[in-house]
Amino acid sequence: MTLVDLMLALVLLAAIGSGWRAGLLARGAMWLGFALGLLAAAWTVPRVLDLVPDAISTTRFVIAIGTLAATVTLVASVLGRFGRNLGRRVATTAMAPADHVLGAVTGAAAVLLGTWLLLPVAADLPGATGRQAADSLTARLLVEHLPPPPDVSDTARQLIAGSRFPEVIAELGPVRAAGPPPESVAIDDAALARATAATVRVTARGCGARYDGSGVTIAGGLVLTNAHVVAGSEQVEVRRPDGVVRSGRVVAFDPNRDLALVEVADLDQRPLPLGQASAGDEGAVIGYPGGQPDPRVAAVRIQQRRKAIGKDIHQLAETERQVLFLSAALRQGDSGAPVIDHDGHVVGLVFAVSPDRPSSAYALDRSEIDALLVAPRVTGATGRCLPLAEAAVGSAD
Repeated sequence: MTLVDLMLALVLLAAIGSGWRAGLLARGAMWLGFALGLLAAAWTVPRVLDLVPDAISTTRFVIAIGTLAATVTLVASVLGRFGRNLGRRVATTAMAPADHVLGAVTGAAAVLLGTWLLLPVAADLPGATGRQAADSLTARLLVEHLPPPPDVSDTARQLIAGSRFPEVIAELGPVRAAGPPPESVAIDDAALARATAATVRVTARGCGARYDGSGVTIAGGLVLTNAHVVAGSEQVEVRRPDGVVRSGRVVAFDPNRDLALVEVADLDQRPLPLGQASAGDEGAVIGYPGGQPDPRVAAVRIQQRRKAIGKDIHQLAETERQVLFLSAALRQGDSGAPVIDHDGHVVGLVFAVSPDRPSSAYALDRSEIDALLVAPRVTGATGRCLPLAEAAVGSAD
């Protein structure tokens, strides 16, 4: 039992007592308002964030939290006032005892529902808070006895949780400003359609939480993604652009390069060939930001191609990687998204974004992918859970 379990127990007792005093009508209306407010926010927040695609992560976080709070507060206050008016009328009738009992039950149910939805979000947080949540008895019971939370909790996860999308630290040497991404995608429609059809959303469950990333099929039944997307996972699924979901298993895992291969039976996707990137090339990144079900195509320009020295995904060992420096507006969930050239070939795999340079992102070069493909296969090896919610490239030369 962890401190998170103790806090949840206290919150549960408080909710039962508060629900008893307020009654079902007043308390139930307020909780219903919160639930409807979250649903409304799940629709509103992504559209507000789309208005500021190039803002740095801190600005996007503040905007998202502000929009979320305003939407939930508005809906909950309207329904809460309606419920309190009804509650005052019932308080003087024979229905008052039943209203109190059902109010206590509603309070307990609301806390349990909120825990089911939001504990995985807390488990995503970096540092001690995330570890406490992931290691809690409550988290283990939820994973063992309940299905994964529905997608309505994904919005909160993307806004509140520390991302598994690694952010490159500032000491990158003399990196010139990326500049804005291209205004349009420099790939013809047919090649872009073929490339999009070969992508997947990767969902990994483990470490008391769920993580979403992107991937691309590069050989029959083999999906390429980032190691930090599947690190510590117990279950891995991929979702094709047409909505078909298949279970997979990790057959190659390289925490130094931050690359992994997922083998998927009956994937039935035409693999994409690998290509070679050069500075100045334009193309597209096809990913699933925010864990969205449909692929998103983002225009990209390759600014530089050079070696970067940093840490592995566990922040333990120093590693050197050949990295593509990109000008592209990418977000959490684009981890593992392929960089596609004008011929529809995979020339890199996105693995990081810059925390302080808008429209700057980073991809692993084709040479790093080649090294993974010739490595021995080790089924089910996904390493330990990440101690932090990020891994970083340290410096470039």
